[in-house]
Amino acid sequence: RRPNWAPQPVRRPADSMSCRSFIMWVFSRIRASVAPKSVRWAAPCAIFAVIVHKTLHDWTDWGSNLEPPLSSDSTMWTLFSSILGFLVVFRAQLSYARYWEGITLVERACAVWMNGVSNLFAFVSADPKKQQEVNDFQHITAR
Repeated sequence: RRPNWAPQPVRRPADSMSCRSFIMWVFSRIRASVAPKSVRWAAPCAIFAVIVHKTLHDWTDWGSNLEPPLSSDSTMWTLFSSILGFLVVFRAQLSYARYWEGITLVERACAVWMNGVSNLFAFVSADPKKQQEVNDFQHITAR
């Protein structure tokens, strides 16, 4: 049995499949993707945004002495842009920090591997009769 992360055999879709069906077929075959989870989060938010938009733009009768909840659309866009900009910058900084942490850990792993291989090479036999075996061992280990 294959693990979940292993590539799965691909069954070809029918030739008569439409473009939208083909995209959904490809989308459903992605096992290690964040796309399905992100769609589950984004769909309710998008529906809520459409409802709020329709409610605010269809509600034109503010009354004679009532002011709108926000003084204008520009205030709403400023607020939205500020929050969105903060979130994008925060996520970018977090991603950048994770990238450099990963690079650092890979460099450490390479250093530990190099140290281990150096120790193996330091303690191989110096016997001239075993020189061919030592060379074979060193070449196999280094590759």
